[in-house]
Amino acid sequence: MDWVASIHQAIQYIEEHLREELTIREIAQQAALSPFYFQKGFAMLCGMTVGDYIRQRR
Repeated sequence: MDWVASIHQAIQYIEEHLREELTIREIAQQAALSPFYFQKGFAMLCGMTVGDYIRQRR
């Protein structure tokens, strides 16, 4: 799985669990990436941090 597909999988996980308390580590595991690379890839792909994305979606 390439990193873009991994990030998309993580976004789907976030959307399905918006009402729950989410951690970067937990979301990164869903993407099969380290928390560091997940956050970097997410910001590059989405143009915002994971936290900002979650706050905006809630």
